[in-house]
Amino acid sequence: MGPDGHTCSLFPKHKLLAETKANIAPITDSPKPPSNRITFTYPVLDAAKAVAFVCCGGGKSGALKTVIEGSETPDDQLPSGRIKNKRVFWYVDKAAAAELKEESMQSKI
Repeated sequence: MGPDGHTCSLFPKHKLLAETKANIAPITDSPKPPSNRITFTYPVLDAAKAVAFVCCGGGKSGALKTVIEGSETPDDQLPSGRIKNKRVFWYVDKAAAAELKEESMQSKI
């Protein structure tokens, strides 16, 4: 997961977040270099046997908190938090988990 909560090349507020048919999609306006990429989409992530995230460093703590503990509205939900797969595993270090509540770490991490 990126510090902005992106996963694969699914970035916050990007039009690809709404893709429901294609398994893999091109992205030509990535907010992070390189601008031209391809990405898995939610249909692939949701249908996978499992999804694993690795988060290291304090730069990801805010996004991790938002994804794990929730956001105010669905529109505020970060891309990593939109995955509907029932088997999502989080591997995080202490710095990335620094903003999480203790109960979140016990139940979701």
